Amino acid sequence: MLSNAPANGLDLLALMATTAAERASARLFGAIRLAGCEALEFAEGFLPSDVDIESWAVRGDAQNIVISVFATAPQDGGGRRMAASGRFIFAALPHPPRHRA
Repeated sequence: MLSNAPANGLDLLALMATTAAERASARLFGAIRLAGCEALEFAEGFLPSDVDIESWAVRGDAQNIVISVFATAPQDGGGRRMAASGRFIFAALPHPPRHRA
C-alpha cells in the first residue's frame, strides 16, 4: 500500500499511528492491538517536524475503539492545511484466564 511512499510519508504515518495507539491505550483496558486502518490520506512534502497532530476517539466500547488522527501544517499566507489524516482501529486483547492453585 505505501511501498512507493517517500520516507518522510512513512515517518508521518508512524507518528500518526503512535499517537492513535496512545489515545487508544488511554481508553481501553489492558493490552491493545492495531486491528486496522482506513481512510489514510497524505499531502506531499511534509515531515513529522512540520506538523501538529490531533487525535480523537470517534467511537468505541470496552473491546474496540476507532481513533481519527489529523496532521496539520502552516500554509503560506497564514492559516493551516491538512497534511495527513487517517482512522485507526484498535482492539483490546483478551485477558488470559487466571487459574487458582
